[in-house]
Amino acid sequence: MIKTYKCRAKLSCSGHEALSRVFGMCATLYNACLEERIDYYKKTGKSRSYYDQCKALTEVRADDPEYADISVQVFRGVVGRIDKAYKLFFQKMGAKEKAGFPRFKSSRRWRTIEINDQCWQMLKRQGDKLVLRIKGLPRIEVKTKRELPPNALLKAIRITKKPLRTEVALSYEVPVPETKPLNNPVGIDMGISKRLTTSNGETVEKREIDRKELKRLQRSVSRKKKGSNNRKKAVLLLGKEWQRVADKERDYLHRLSAEIVKMYDFIVVEKLKTKNMLRNGNLARSIQEQTWGKFITLLNEKAESAGVIVVAVNPEGTSQECSSCGAVVKKDLSTRVHRCNCGLVLDRDVNAAINILHRGISVAGGRLKQSRMVGRMRDKQGVALARPRTVEVTV
Repeated sequence: MIKTYKCRAKLSCSGHEALSRVFGMCATLYNACLEERIDYYKKTGKSRSYYDQCKALTEVRADDPEYADISVQVFRGVVGRIDKAYKLFFQKMGAKEKAGFPRFKSSRRWRTIEINDQCWQMLKRQGDKLVLRIKGLPRIEVKTKRELPPNALLKAIRITKKPLRTEVALSYEVPVPETKPLNNPVGIDMGISKRLTTSNGETVEKREIDRKELKRLQRSVSRKKKGSNNRKKAVLLLGKEWQRVADKERDYLHRLSAEIVKMYDFIVVEKLKTKNMLRNGNLARSIQEQTWGKFITLLNEKAESAGVIVVAVNPEGTSQECSSCGAVVKKDLSTRVHRCNCGLVLDRDVNAAINILHRGISVAGGRLKQSRMVGRMRDKQGVALARPRTVEVTV
């Protein structure tokens, strides 16, 4: 199992300038590799492979001292990146999906260095400091918030320049933990009015971005003349503000997903097709603000580390189907309470979450035991709702 630790990087002013120069060299190499692949295909009808371009990279380094002074692992990461982009393009074409052909990159927009070979030789501990020493790159001090795995193998290093800071991502290969027994399951319904609703009735409030400062900075960018230094400064300020918003959201999602993984040992989520949902112009912004995809990604990562099982199921019809008798009760989005002829009165999202849990247990191959609905609970609006039926999983 691969586990990634994101750390802050500390560089000098000259180090930032040297790193920017390397970013520009990586962008130039990427564009040269892409151009070579296009020309080679036009002439021969075949594509260049990763190994062919690595051989060509050796010739480039022999002729150009500037590229020879930098570790070959840095530039092999660039060749691997164009190879990955090509494979993904043809994979999507084969699956008859919408695919964009790899594009040429501007040096101003190239912000990442990826190293996937011999990484363990580059990370050194000097006293109480952790230092990244890569040939041709400036000295980078890595500041970690969490303790790194002591005996794990370092598989990859990624250096990323962001508006507020430079970050280093360290990917380690760690053993896979044992799977926990399935004693405490939960189904999660994702929505807009409530960000998350669980099958036991708990909810998470929706996310609302405060766009006041973002709008002010965006207007400032729009007023500046294109290509001017003032516009570049305004764009940088806007980028920093967006990163603050993104960092705050990422921190919240980390804490939320970690709490859910600690509470439950079998989690069922929806397999949502967000791209299709974004075609609705009235709901597109609200859907994007809830960042369902990021939440599911973090939930899967934390669950894998903790030995918790996460199952994704088809959400079609979960809001319309009765979680008690299985009858279909048609209702539009404005109807927030599920009422069935069998007597079940339940919050719409809680009903959907229970149905999601049932489908997940079925997919996992377990047997579902039902107990009678007991007690009553009330939501914040004071509507009398029946308590969802309890479930037990045995495998």
